Amino acid sequence: MKNALCLLLLWSLSIADTMANNDTWNTGCVTMPDGYKVDGQLNYNWKAEVLQVRIANGSIKAYSAGRISSFTFFDNDLNVLRKFSTVAFISPDSTERFIFMEECTIGTLSVYRRLRHSHELIKVARPSMFGSDREMIKDYDNFVYMVLDDKQVTDFEHFGIDLWPHMQKEFGIGKALAEYVKIRQLDITSTLAKLMIINQYNRLKIKEQEQIMADAPDITPAVEYVQPVEAAAAINDDWQ
Repeated sequence: MKNALCLLLLWSLSIADTMANNDTWNTGCVTMPDGYKVDGQLNYNWKAEVLQVRIANGSIKAYSAGRISSFTFFDNDLNVLRKFSTVAFISPDSTERFIFMEECTIGTLSVYRRLRHSHELIKVARPSMFGSDREMIKDYDNFVYMVLDDKQVTDFEHFGIDLWPHMQKEFGIGKALAEYVKIRQLDITSTLAKLMIINQYNRLKIKEQEQIMADAPDITPAVEYVQPVEAAAAINDDWQ
């Protein structure tokens, strides 16, 4: 019995040590609901959707969505700047729920994403279930995406039906966007291709607006940036 308890204790310590080593801390900034900013080392747990912030004196605080407005950090592993916003969802029973969503691209079409939750049981043998999982976030298909367009919300799964036809009308057959897709031989059903196409579409819209300004300098094109919190209530239950 004593040997079994010793083995259990050693195993628990090993798991805890692995979990600690698995945590990734990156330099970043947190913005509070009142606009106050906190700089420090940030560790974001994608699965638990909890942000830990370690400030200069070494103290650590944990924040869930709703307690902060947004946060940004430089991902040293992937060499990218990550930006997250707090999004408010209205459930069928009219209660409000907050989640974090990562900014993918901003423009005429803005894309946000969150980790795809499979409702799987936590396996103690997999420490990555508890903390940062570096490999998990490298796969674009591990996330669920939403697209904001003029306060309308579109699920990425409906890209081919709700978004692509309209984009083709503007820059499609025989035009810049169609050439972009053709040259790169993009499969518009893949997540990465959708992100690339939307990003290129946003660039083309900027060029279009710049041309309008050049042709008529007294006209200011109306370009409205929609924050995700303003449109989140239209997301279906899959996002809950």
